[in-house]
Amino acid sequence: MSWRLLTIQGLYFLVFLALPSDTMAQVRGTTEVIRPVTSEPGTISVRWNILAAKQWEAEHGDRLEAMGIQLEMTAGDLADPKSASAQYRFESMGQGWLELEIYVEHREPGEQLYLYDPARRKIVFQMLDQDSDHLLTPAFDPASTLMIWSGGDVSGLKSRFHIPMIYVDENANERSRNIGFGAAQPCHPNTACKNDSVLQLIAASTVRMRLVMEEGIGWCSGSFVNTTRQDKTPYVLTAYHCQYNYTPKYDLWRFDFDYASSSCVNPALEPVFYSMTGCERIAVGQASDFLLVRLNNPVPPQQNITFVGWNRDDAVLPDTSYLVHHPRADIRKISTCTNIPVIHPNQIGWSEGYTTPAHHHLRLKFTEGGHEAGSSGGPYFNQTGQLTGQLHGGTVGCELTNNTYIGRLSRSWSLGTIPGERLRDWLDPDQTGAVSITSISNTSADDFMDIEGIILDPHGQPVKNVVVRVTGGTDQTLTTGPDGTFLLEGMFRHSTYTITPRKLDLPTNGLSALDLVGIQKHLLAIQHFEHPWQLIAADASYNGAISVGDIVVLANLMLGRIQFLPTSPSWRFDPFELILDGVPSGEPARVELMAIKIGDVNGTADPQK
Repeated sequence: MSWRLLTIQGLYFLVFLALPSDTMAQVRGTTEVIRPVTSEPGTISVRWNILAAKQWEAEHGDRLEAMGIQLEMTAGDLADPKSASAQYRFESMGQGWLELEIYVEHREPGEQLYLYDPARRKIVFQMLDQDSDHLLTPAFDPASTLMIWSGGDVSGLKSRFHIPMIYVDENANERSRNIGFGAAQPCHPNTACKNDSVLQLIAASTVRMRLVMEEGIGWCSGSFVNTTRQDKTPYVLTAYHCQYNYTPKYDLWRFDFDYASSSCVNPALEPVFYSMTGCERIAVGQASDFLLVRLNNPVPPQQNITFVGWNRDDAVLPDTSYLVHHPRADIRKISTCTNIPVIHPNQIGWSEGYTTPAHHHLRLKFTEGGHEAGSSGGPYFNQTGQLTGQLHGGTVGCELTNNTYIGRLSRSWSLGTIPGERLRDWLDPDQTGAVSITSISNTSADDFMDIEGIILDPHGQPVKNVVVRVTGGTDQTLTTGPDGTFLLEGMFRHSTYTITPRKLDLPTNGLSALDLVGIQKHLLAIQHFEHPWQLIAADASYNGAISVGDIVVLANLMLGRIQFLPTSPSWRFDPFELILDGVPSGEPARVELMAIKIGDVNGTADPQK
C-alpha cells in the first residue's frame, strides 16, 4: 500500500472575539512543508494561533479533550516524484500530542505509510490494507516521531492520501490527567463490586465512546440495546447532547468494549480492551436527550457484551435504579439510587444553551456513586435490569451532593413525527407493541471452552518449566509445572489459537559420550535411530540434516567450550507449534506436545530440570 501526500499550504486561523456561548470556535491552523533534498528527514511544521486556541479552550474545554485544527490543502508532492521513499519529522508549537485524520484516495500495492518512534524503535501507527479509507491515527509525540512513506518503485511513490485535520491534545503526554484511566473520583464503585448476576449482565452492555467531531474529540458513555427481533443489531444508545452543536465524524467514532476492572479494587494497570470504529446516526431527540447510532459492522461473536432489554412503561417508576457509566473516560463504574425518582415537572435549561420540556426527564440523587463528565449517555436501569433511559446531566458529584437528570426512554419512544426522531421504529421494527423485553448476551456459555495442554518427553514423562505462548484469539504466556500441564480458561471456541512452546534450560541436561556415539553409529549406518524424535534430537545445528557438524557442536558444549547451542534452543518440540482452528461445539480442547532435549538421543535428560 502507498500514499501520495497532498501539501498543506496557505492555511490560516479565524480568531473569534466576544462569541456568544452557543457559537463554536472554528480553529484553523497552518502547516509548512519543507521538501527533503537529502537523506535527512523533511519537516512538517504545524502551528496554530494562541488566541484562537484559548478561545477554543474557553468554549469547548469542558466538553472536548483534543482541539481540532482544520487544514486547507492543495494538491502537490511532499516527496520527490521519482523517490521510492520519504520521511518527515514534525515540528509543533507547544507540548501537545497530535492525531492525524487521513483520507485515502488511492492505495498502491507495496507502498506503506507509518509513524515511527526511532528512540523506542516502535511503530506508533501503520496503515494496513484492510483499514478504512478514512481513519484517525493514535496520538503521538511530534517531537519524537517520524512519518515514513516507503515502498515506491523506480517511477516514484504513487499512492495518494489527504490530511484534512490535525487534532492537538495538550494533555496527552502528562502523567497526571483529568481524563482517561484512573481519572474518576473514588466514590464511583467498579461494576465488579456488584455480584448480582443481573447487574453483571447489564454492565456488559456499556461502552466507552470516543467521539470525533470537526471541532475536537470528546468522551461519552453508551450501551448496546436489544430489539424485539433479538437479532443483535449493533445499536448503541447514548446522549444527544454529547454531539450537540458539533459536526460529528461518525465513521471515526470509537467504541471501547469491556473497559473495566475485573475486581472491586481499582487496578494498577490499565485493562486491555477491544474497540470498534465507525457508526451511523439512526435517530435523535433533543427533548429527551437520546441519540441512537448503529455500528458499521456486527459485534464479533467472541465479544462478551449484552444487548440490554428495556421497559417503556410511562407510569411505573423503579424503587431501586442503576447507572452504568465511564466517568471521565475511566474504567466502567456503577452508581445506585435506592429512592424512587421523580418525573421532573418543569423545563430544564442546559449549559449548552437549549431547554428541554417538562416531564421528559427523571430527577434523582444517587445513594452510592454519582456521575461526572464522560458519564453522559450512560444507561439507566430499573431494579430488574431493564433500560429506562440514559444520563443527560445534572450536578457533578457523589452520593447525595449530586442532582441527576435521566432522559426517559418512554418519551424517546414516540418523541418525533418521523423514524429519525424516535426509538420505536428501530427497537420494535415489526411493531409488536411490546412494552418491555429482556436482555440477551452476545455469546452463550457453549461458545467458550478451556484449553487443556500437557507436554511430555519421549518416554511420556511430564516436562517442567516449558514456557507456552498462546496467540490468536488471546495473548497469554504460561509455564508448565511439575505435571507438565497448562490451562487456558474461557477461550472462545470459534477462534484460532497458535500454541508455541519454548524451553531453554540446561543445554547439557542428558548429554553424554553415549549420545555422540549414537549419532556417529547412525551416520555410519551401523545402527539407525529407531524413533523419529531421535532425528530431531541429533540435529544440534537445526538445519534439518544430521552430520559430523552436529557431533562437533555437542562435543564443544559438553567440554564447556560453548555455553549454549549456537543455532538451536536446548529443547525443541513436536510439533514446534500447534494451531487450533476452532473446536466443534460440545468437544473439549486437549492438546499434547512432545518435548525433545537436543543432543540427548538416548533419552536420559531429566524433564523436571
